[in-house]
Amino acid sequence: MRNPHLPSLASRLGPSILLGLTIAVIGAVLEVAVGHHPSTFGSLDDLAVGIVSALVVFAYEQRRYRALMRRLEMIASMNHHVRNALQAIAYSPYATQEQQITVIRDSVARIQWALDEVLPGESGIAAKEQSSIHSKS
Repeated sequence: MRNPHLPSLASRLGPSILLGLTIAVIGAVLEVAVGHHPSTFGSLDDLAVGIVSALVVFAYEQRRYRALMRRLEMIASMNHHVRNALQAIAYSPYATQEQQITVIRDSVARIQWALDEVLPGESGIAAKEQSSIHSKS
C-alpha cells in the first residue's frame, strides 16, 4: 500500500504539464497580440518552449521526490536500529548487574554505529557538540 502523504507520479507530472501548456498558450497569445501572424514555425516554437519548461519542472519535482525518499529511508533505518537497541535496554532490568552493563554498553554502541553509518556527517556534529560540553564541565 502506498503512503498517502507521498506525492504520486500524477501529482508530480500534473503541475509540469500545466505549466508547459500555460507557457505555450501565453507565447501564442503574445505573438498574436504583438501582431505576428501565427505560423506553423511560431506555434512549434511556443510548443517547444512549453515542453522544455514542463521537462525542467518535472526534473526538479523528480529530484525533490528522490531526496524525500532517501530521507525517509534513512529515518526508517535509524528507527529500526534505535528501537532494537532500546528494546534490549528495556529488558535489561531482568538481568544481573554485569549483564545490564554489557547490554547497555552494546546498545549504546549499536546506536552510535547507526549514527555513524546511517547518518554520515551528522554524528560528527553531535560529537563536536558533546566534546565541547564535556570540555566545559
